[in-house]
Amino acid sequence: MSRTTIAVLWEHFAYFPPRSTLKGWRSLPAQDPLVSPVDVGVLHQVNMSLTRNLDFCQSGEGSKAWSEVLGLREDFKSHLAWVMGLGHLSETFSRHAVPNYLVRVLHPLSQSLRVNLLLGMLPDCFLEVRALTEQLARAFQADLKFSKEASFTSKLSRLDVREPSLYKLTGETDTSVLPLLSELGHGWVRMDQPLTGMGASLPVSAASTMYTSRDVPELLRLTSAVKRFRELLSKTMSQWSSKLEKKDSPPSTKGS
Repeated sequence: MSRTTIAVLWEHFAYFPPRSTLKGWRSLPAQDPLVSPVDVGVLHQVNMSLTRNLDFCQSGEGSKAWSEVLGLREDFKSHLAWVMGLGHLSETFSRHAVPNYLVRVLHPLSQSLRVNLLLGMLPDCFLEVRALTEQLARAFQADLKFSKEASFTSKLSRLDVREPSLYKLTGETDTSVLPLLSELGHGWVRMDQPLTGMGASLPVSAASTMYTSRDVPELLRLTSAVKRFRELLSKTMSQWSSKLEKKDSPPSTKGS
């Protein structure tokens, strides 16, 4: 396993059991009687997939998708830094849904999006972009419509009662993103067929897969989806901060 691949996994999981190391983790299947030869084979395939897919995603064919996914991680860091700079963090996170969206939804899903991209699990990637889009709209609308509520949880609860449709909430946030939402959820998520991506026909293995040139169209679709979500995130955060500043600014006084 390459150093770059290990670094990606380390940042994602950020935890190993006490007194364990990467070297010990890699040798664990041979020592643990509970791990079957099938498990060892799966781990070997994952290792190969991570290494080869990382090379593929850093090449010309997969670099655009990789760049957008990495850019989304930087977006998270930038938006979180801005929220942290507001001060009064306890009040900010207890009252507002959007800051909680950043740390509870955007942070873990943008991490798993990167790892799933390296594992070749494109259906998971598309589902994560959809979840990111819907929950961003939910958080924004909760803060917008129930600004007088004392806690973000009560805002979300009231919003869920008033409007349970995430599709409608997303449309209220930005109608331009509705085509993306429809694209992410139409025609390819079916219980009677394996998840293959948006319109793809190739079966997905139980473990990870290695990219080929046949995957480029799906990777380009993912590139477009992540790019459009990043644009929505930037626009929504700008609107949210603007409304927050208006709410916190003192009322103007009329001149005599």
